[in-house]
Amino acid sequence: MRIDWRIINSVTLTSIDLDALLQNAQRFDCSTFQTEISRLEREEACWTPEQRECLRFVSAILTMVLRADNATEPFGPMFVIDGQRSAIPTDFPKEKLKELEPWAMSLSDPELRARFLDVLWIQTKSFLAAKAAVEAYIASALRLEDPKEWPSCHKRLERAVRLAASLGRGSADLKVQVLTEIEAMLQRHRGKDPLYLTLRLIRLLLEFKYGSDSQFAEFANVAAVAAEGSQDFWRAKDYYQAEADCHRAGENKDSETEALRCSAECLVKEAELARSQAGRGAIAAAAILSDAVEAMRQLPGGKDRAAELHEMLLNLQRESTTELKSISKSFDASELVHAALAAVRDRPISDAIYTLSTIVSPPSIAKLKQEVKDQARVAIFGSLITSEVLNSRGRVVARAPALEAGVDDLKHDGLRWRMYRHARLGRSLSVQATINPARLEILASHAPDRLDLASLIQHSPWIPDGHAESVLRALVAGFQGDMLVAAHLVPPQLEALVRHVVETLGGNTSMLEPGGVQPERSLGAMLETAEASQAFGEDGIFELQDLLVDPLGANLRNEVAHGLIDDSGLFGTDVLYAWWLLLRYCVLTSKMIERSHSVSHSPSTPDDASVTHDTKSSSALG
Repeated sequence: MRIDWRIINSVTLTSIDLDALLQNAQRFDCSTFQTEISRLEREEACWTPEQRECLRFVSAILTMVLRADNATEPFGPMFVIDGQRSAIPTDFPKEKLKELEPWAMSLSDPELRARFLDVLWIQTKSFLAAKAAVEAYIASALRLEDPKEWPSCHKRLERAVRLAASLGRGSADLKVQVLTEIEAMLQRHRGKDPLYLTLRLIRLLLEFKYGSDSQFAEFANVAAVAAEGSQDFWRAKDYYQAEADCHRAGENKDSETEALRCSAECLVKEAELARSQAGRGAIAAAAILSDAVEAMRQLPGGKDRAAELHEMLLNLQRESTTELKSISKSFDASELVHAALAAVRDRPISDAIYTLSTIVSPPSIAKLKQEVKDQARVAIFGSLITSEVLNSRGRVVARAPALEAGVDDLKHDGLRWRMYRHARLGRSLSVQATINPARLEILASHAPDRLDLASLIQHSPWIPDGHAESVLRALVAGFQGDMLVAAHLVPPQLEALVRHVVETLGGNTSMLEPGGVQPERSLGAMLETAEASQAFGEDGIFELQDLLVDPLGANLRNEVAHGLIDDSGLFGTDVLYAWWLLLRYCVLTSKMIERSHSVSHSPSTPDDASVTHDTKSSSALG
């Protein structure tokens, strides 16, 4: 915002006569005023250069967004884009605002007067300006009073009472004046307004402990019953909650509990409504009913009803899985398929399988972060909402929050979940266009058996003692397409592999608890160790967490171990990718050791020392 402050003065502002300019505005709020001022400012022939600059100043003041619930920073920018923003109070020089105080006091329109005096108070701490702003806010709120378009009115009353309260004991009468006006407005509507004005007024009065709690409870109940009768169950829930808050303030425990029960039952009714509506169905109903179960559990005597609702929830979640639909986009992957086939065709089995194990690479964390950021720029709404993560049976196992601006920490669930989604798309493409075509070509040409694979993985230091047979059976089953067997063998063998690698590199894979009990550390905990990072690399760790253990990701280990995936789900791309990952780890580490042995000049090195050295030399395959 560039304004020539040298020519901003009371004389020029007075000559503009803002009150006259805006007296015929369609709506008497700052947003409408700002639009009109911007239009007038473009009529260059009507103004002197000094007057146009003053109009730009007025427009900047009116552009700011009122955040009435924030007592310390009540005004924010209207927009922030690519490092640029619109005006905020600190953009206006204190000295210049102080000079303009008499002019601001002289404004007739209460909305204009409230805005200029409030900004003046924030910047100069003029007590007189603050008191006058409170009175102007009251007048503006009364003029804007509308039960259907209630936010403008409510915001001005809320700002008035918070501003008055911030002025200290010397403004006690002023605060009471605002609260009296709020209560008077509530008495005019008494819960019969069609939306949320009564609710917001009650909340303000409860916060500042003013008025009759029991009477406010009656008004809230009137609004709740009316909303429930019109099947506006969300609004009814909020009003029952407000009624409960009133009873709590009045220490009426039984009435509070009953109001909370009614609030929870509104969620049940909304869930039933959602189930029958096109475009919502069981998925939306299950999400709503989940909140009802939680609310009922918190109530005295609500345990039985909560159990009943939980049974309903389980049925809805089972039903919701039939509503999940795949979203696809056509993509010509023929070139990738041909390249994969050419890479393994007409090659010896050992070369073909080695090529298969290196045919794709794990996704890069940096690349996934950039993809998420790029998508957030174009799919803004998707980055602003919290998403529920469902398991194979439709149960909510995690919630991914909105993506906060500038977040870069992988511990942030919202960022990690979105990265996992991009990684899963990449895995799906890799499996369908590259890994599986190459697997089928090798199967058709060589039909790999246990002996073929044993010769390729026999030197791998990453296979734990006593696990070679399980690993071989898993790999053979994968090549043969027997994913029912592979899916149940691959995840535990990957976990055993990680445990062995971490332990070999000096990490602890168990804990010591009081009493000498030594439980094994979970796979998730082991993947967070420095030893795992050394062996698999940051990208590889992220991939394993997504694929095997994180509820925000594929979570394959737990889905399989707990029998959550049905038979058809075991033939999905995640299972085949996990099989390929096991093949990759075993084949590549074996090949590394085989090569190192071929050039070794110390064949008499003891076996134990050789394994330790070789394991470390096989690090960071991920």
